[in-house]
Amino acid sequence: MGMRRGKVLKAAKKTASRAKRATPKPAATKIATKIVTKTVEVDRNRALRELAQRIVDLTVANDDAATLALYADNVESKEASNPASVGIDAIKQKFVMWRGMVSDATFTPRSVVADGRTIVIEWVGRVTLAASGRNVELDEVAVHEIAGGKIVKERFYYDPQLLQG
Repeated sequence: MGMRRGKVLKAAKKTASRAKRATPKPAATKIATKIVTKTVEVDRNRALRELAQRIVDLTVANDDAATLALYADNVESKEASNPASVGIDAIKQKFVMWRGMVSDATFTPRSVVADGRTIVIEWVGRVTLAASGRNVELDEVAVHEIAGGKIVKERFYYDPQLLQG
């Protein structure tokens, strides 16, 4: 019986040894990390909309001096079918000509769109022509291109015949 007991013990040890080898060692503890990204809505047109509002406010107020500060020095401006004017001095001259042509002018924005680097304003103007005293309703669309927070190019679309005499 003693020998049998020895064989049983030896067999049990062998089985235990095999089980030990077959049992996988615990894997190194991994720390699970989760990267959380916060979605922040960026309003890329905020500054452009603020500039559009400034253009509207100054136009409604007929504040030419403050409006001039919105232009880049090398601005290009095109009125209806006229050739483009270039430079801040040309804009100043254009303002002087406009004030000489009208005795009264009020403009109301019908719609304003600001996106990317462009501001488009649809205006309804009520203008009194200085030479004749005639009142004119002037529908106009102004397209302003912006760079560095300043107007660098603009185009005005309206019927120029309405401003004749």
